[in-house]
Amino acid sequence: MERSLMAGSMSPSPQFSGIVIKQEKGRDIIEIVEDSLTTERVLQYCYPFTNPVLENLDDVQNVLAMMKKFGMRGLMDRVRGALVQPSFLEEEPLRVFAIAYRFGFEAETRLAARNTLRHQIFGPYVKELEHIPASIYHKLLQYHRRCSVVVCGLTSDFSWFPGFASRWVWFQCDDCVHHSLSWPLSDGKIYEVNAWFIEYMERARTALRERPCGKVVSDPLLIMDALETAAHCHTCRPAAYLDMSTFIGEHFSVEVEKAIDTVDLDIPFHSPA
Repeated sequence: MERSLMAGSMSPSPQFSGIVIKQEKGRDIIEIVEDSLTTERVLQYCYPFTNPVLENLDDVQNVLAMMKKFGMRGLMDRVRGALVQPSFLEEEPLRVFAIAYRFGFEAETRLAARNTLRHQIFGPYVKELEHIPASIYHKLLQYHRRCSVVVCGLTSDFSWFPGFASRWVWFQCDDCVHHSLSWPLSDGKIYEVNAWFIEYMERARTALRERPCGKVVSDPLLIMDALETAAHCHTCRPAAYLDMSTFIGEHFSVEVEKAIDTVDLDIPFHSPA
């Protein structure tokens, strides 16, 4: 919908890109080409009303684009929280990442990049990528790859296990088939390990390679085979579930997130133009 806004006798200063100003009967006229709903939402941010509800990322993006066009940088900061709603970050983190970078929101860009790790990096195309340089998307791919490498390393080096790890049943049981390799722990000793536990770690490595985040290692589908095998052993059966729950929930998933914290996104940021 195309509308006109009477600007009075003085032209706005500075002249913002995208605004068409023309003279008509001695008055400057600013043409607003945004749709009426977006305009209404922007005005709600301008006046002391309750902030509008932005139900989807298209709404957020439209409001931010209009605010940027009119140089409303202070108001843009009030929309940042709407961009990183938990549902958006969970379901569409790549879109959030591209929008956040486009408008110069560094904290939100980093948060969205972290949330993309919950998804396979080569997912469906999103139109917001057209608004950011290819180099930035490439750096996101590199970030995903570096995170994959660092967390996958946790599955083949047990030196990060807590000091009491040797008490877990997969180190204690002598009745199950042991893995062909023995494994050193942080206490400096080398232990034989039940094969079913190593098989779980190998499955976790494959999953982390595609989605490097702590949530992945607690996927029941990854754990199920290990617990089914453990259930056939009279030594492992009573302890396997509790020990696995403790290991994954209190140690493995936490260590994955700590490892990701060491990886820098390595993206240059800019302020909204």
